[in-house]
Amino acid sequence: MDNKLLEEINAKLKNIMPDETEIDAGFYDVKFYRRNNPEKAHICIQNPCIIFVSNGEKHTYIGNKIFIFKKGSYNITYIDYPVSSHFYSISEDNPYLSIYIPVDNDMITDVIKDNTLSENKVFKGISESMADNKLLEAFSRLIDIYNNPDEICFMAPLIIKEIYYRILNGPIGADLKALYSFGSKSNKIYQAVEYIKNNFKENIQIDEIAEKVNMAPSTFFRNFKTITMMSPLQYQKRLRLYEAQRLMLSKSCTATEAAYNVGYESITQFTREYKKIFNTSPAKNIKEIIAGISK
Repeated sequence: MDNKLLEEINAKLKNIMPDETEIDAGFYDVKFYRRNNPEKAHICIQNPCIIFVSNGEKHTYIGNKIFIFKKGSYNITYIDYPVSSHFYSISEDNPYLSIYIPVDNDMITDVIKDNTLSENKVFKGISESMADNKLLEAFSRLIDIYNNPDEICFMAPLIIKEIYYRILNGPIGADLKALYSFGSKSNKIYQAVEYIKNNFKENIQIDEIAEKVNMAPSTFFRNFKTITMMSPLQYQKRLRLYEAQRLMLSKSCTATEAAYNVGYESITQFTREYKKIFNTSPAKNIKEIIAGISK
């Protein structure tokens, strides 16, 4: 990896983001991020995406696993994950800088010419590698077109396709190909995740979901946990709790309203499980977040 090229990317990102902010690039939902404060945690449902860490270090917690993404690395999240991310080795002079690109299913499918796999392995739903020079050059050009709006319409899809191409033919490309190979174990779990995501408020039955994706219940459970790093019920619970937090923050719902909105029948159970994930009660957690935002 060419450190000079990486520093050029950092300079470009600092130029368009002189202070801590998030910028919508205006094409394909690409975003640029700058964070100066290592104390601010970021909790959310992370959608399938590519994240290139240009500077700083991010620790992402999924289930009971931790992933460390360092300067010059890129990672792909293949499914929706409830995550908690923390930022390290950053300051106002040395900020966290990153590029976020949502996964475009149609574009990736178009880039993949051969979906056959050498082996039907199950991969974790998140992969990481260091960017090589060709990938760095593509990320650099993506920033350039943000500063040249006349080029966006023609150049943006070409550059994003190139990024997909470089990743698919790189160290973690097999993971992405597996997900998009219909009938593969990874693809079946992806279908199950989509089902749970769309029905997380309902009471789900493992055997029924396994049958929907044509897998034996024991095989389904094992493969689901390999990819998501959680059991199906744990995954559903995280989706419920993160959505409840969002409702309390953005819709001003009470804890009781949020609990019933996401499928809980018992406020006591909701409070207990919320505290287990967020280490505090719903009301206190929301107050702390609002206080942090207002600083």
